[in-house]
Amino acid sequence: MFIVLKSVCSRAMASKTPVGFIGLGNMGNPMAKNLVKHGYPVIAYDVFPEACKEFQDLGAQVTDSPADVAERADRIITMLPSSPNAKEVYTGANGILKKVKKGSLLIDSSTIDPAVSKELAKAVEKMGAVFMDAPYFISFKK
Repeated sequence: MFIVLKSVCSRAMASKTPVGFIGLGNMGNPMAKNLVKHGYPVIAYDVFPEACKEFQDLGAQVTDSPADVAERADRIITMLPSSPNAKEVYTGANGILKKVKKGSLLIDSSTIDPAVSKELAKAVEKMGAVFMDAPYFISFKK
């Protein structure tokens, strides 16, 4: 019985590790809010400070750059509006890859060119991290 309880506690603790979230716009905002609502410590960044203010008020840690998110979290979700934005967030001067930790899981839900996703995946893998392309699709039914 003790082993079972220990296993359950370990799973609960692991599931509440910090999650980095970059891109708090129309799509990322509700996704990140859902993480906060369910008790996940969120480490957030957005290029627009006003988007971050709301998350700071909700208890999320707000950082100054994508690199700072990567320094504080080894699970990061990106939700960005375009391929150039994604490239900048991952490979720019203050991008995720400047401080990413080996073994980190980087989940990109941006709506970007598949060739850019492949390019980013290669760059992430060179740093010893894992890149997952998980585009966010919206389905409209009549």
